[in-house]
Amino acid sequence: MIKPTGMLLISGLAVSGCALLGPDYVAPTAEIPTRFVNGGSFALVNAAQTPWWQSLEDEKLNALIQRGLAQNLSIEASYERIRAAQAALGRTGLNAQTTGNASGQVRRQETEAAGATTNKSVSLNANYVFDLFGGFRRGREQAVANFEAAQFDTGTVRLAYLADIVNAYVQARFFQSATRITVRTVESRRRTLSLVNTRRKAGEATELEVQQARAQLSSAKAALPSLRANFEANIFQIATLLAEPAGPILAMMNEGGGQPLPHSFGGVGIPADLVRNRPDVRFAERNFAAATAAVGVAEAQLYPSLTLTGAVTEGTLDSWNFGPTLSLPLLNRGFLKANRNIAISEARQAQIGWRSAVLLAIEDVQTSLSSASNFRLQLKALKEASNASGRVLRLSRESYTSGAITLIDVLDAERSNASNELALAEACRDYAISWSQLQVAAGKGWHQQGANGPVLFANISEVEG
Repeated sequence: MIKPTGMLLISGLAVSGCALLGPDYVAPTAEIPTRFVNGGSFALVNAAQTPWWQSLEDEKLNALIQRGLAQNLSIEASYERIRAAQAALGRTGLNAQTTGNASGQVRRQETEAAGATTNKSVSLNANYVFDLFGGFRRGREQAVANFEAAQFDTGTVRLAYLADIVNAYVQARFFQSATRITVRTVESRRRTLSLVNTRRKAGEATELEVQQARAQLSSAKAALPSLRANFEANIFQIATLLAEPAGPILAMMNEGGGQPLPHSFGGVGIPADLVRNRPDVRFAERNFAAATAAVGVAEAQLYPSLTLTGAVTEGTLDSWNFGPTLSLPLLNRGFLKANRNIAISEARQAQIGWRSAVLLAIEDVQTSLSSASNFRLQLKALKEASNASGRVLRLSRESYTSGAITLIDVLDAERSNASNELALAEACRDYAISWSQLQVAAGKGWHQQGANGPVLFANISEVEG
């Protein structure tokens, strides 16, 4: 005849592995437009592996990016979050269900009757909690989702790094170019002042014209320190992003270089691609999966738990015990229900967070697409304006020499030419930055592997092994 405790154990073993409380995860969906405004209609594949910055055809920038992928501190910190999530996987499954320890004891005591005696004992005990209602399995689902989310978080950090370093590099080259333009403007105004002084000596110009030319020269000189300071500030940002001293980077950048410009616009795909290509969207989806599993964990705590316990002691008195323990959550059910309801709300919040991430991703692409397209048109117009103003300046100086126009006309031509050259440099910068923002918004390049760090998206079995 089977005793009640035996019946209880058999019943527990029978149901163990069958019941699974809480909702099963279903991937979220959202209404997504079929194409971006002013965008193409073709899917974008392999975006994560696309080294889009190479389209700028700047070897120095490429070298900086590769070094940063291997040593940027934010990326390194994201690797540690992956490793922490990987370690958390080791706390799930059988490791969470089983506890036990071994202990040894030696006692020496002395009495008048027996004299000195030594007692030795060794104890072993173990506990196994049956996963009657799937709480441990849901916990493992949660840990797996968190591990995958940590990997996508690294992708997001990499994209942020790429955006920051390209922005800093493009800005540095702009201020370097603006400095060259301003130096040329200083030389041009110095020639104008020399011309006015020559005409003044010949009685063909007034002192007013001399002072006007001198004021314009000083104004151009005054812009140089600010341009240099902004150039160096962006070099210092690059050094921080690379976790390197700024001196060698500054020396390398001082060697010169043109403003980087993309030589191909690049495809952005369709809005549905962002669900696959954007790591922040995939991170939000994995957060939702983890939050869904957490509901099952909280739900299982409302139900009985069955623990199989055993202990063996060997010593002066040998003993052993073995048997099941059934625990019923009675007095704390209100607390456990509150935990379950919180988990349900957090899962709903995570789903809303995913939908929000999708909408923000679409907005990012459409905004960057509009900016890049319009800056490219502006760049074309400013090239024509800069060429034209350069010709006007040459003709104005020739006309002033012959006395056909006044100095004011020459100074206006100089200001217009300098302004158009700076505007052209700014347009080159704005187009390059908006184009790079578009590549980042489309989710390109975040799966590029640096020299260090874990391999992303390894199989769970490989990770645990």
